[in-house]
Amino acid sequence: MHRNKLTDGYYSYREGGKKFSRVYLDVEDDSLTLFHNQTPTVWTDNREIFTKSHFDIDVITVPFKYRPSSFNFPRQMDTDFNGNIYVGFRNDHFLVHQQITPTGTQKRTFHSAFTMGVFGGLGSSFISPWTTNYRITDEYSGFIVSRGIAIMTGINSLTFGMAVGWDSLTDRDKDVWIYQNKAWYGLSVGLSIH
Repeated sequence: MHRNKLTDGYYSYREGGKKFSRVYLDVEDDSLTLFHNQTPTVWTDNREIFTKSHFDIDVITVPFKYRPSSFNFPRQMDTDFNGNIYVGFRNDHFLVHQQITPTGTQKRTFHSAFTMGVFGGLGSSFISPWTTNYRITDEYSGFIVSRGIAIMTGINSLTFGMAVGWDSLTDRDKDVWIYQNKAWYGLSVGLSIH
């Protein structure tokens, strides 16, 4: 199902200054037919908004994590690999602009969305004497499990926004890692899969 495209289905629709009402929308290449109380109406307005709310599943990554200072170690910008599954509530907006030209009716649709929810996933983080308060001498990429919350906006199938999360190191040094279960803040980028 294409969440970022206007397709046949139920939407919230506001005509003029009236309240939003639930309509069924039949989408054709050059026309829209609204069914309100099972009565079909060919949509002829020049510009209008249709909205739809639904459950959302995305694949997201956080390319930049800001980690505040911990144990007198300076604040850090972490760019290590991570991948997450995001689950949330999403509201899609479709702005439809219809224009009559000498060759017929042209319909243009602009899509935007807002979503908020939770995520969890896997990643890596650089482990060193500095990030363990000098409790180890090794340097390596540690395996971490992440979880958090995110608020994102979307245009077509791409979503981006802000995330707050917590990482847990899974290996022997988890008890001395200075960022274990400490909050970080980051930029989230996602691709809708549901």
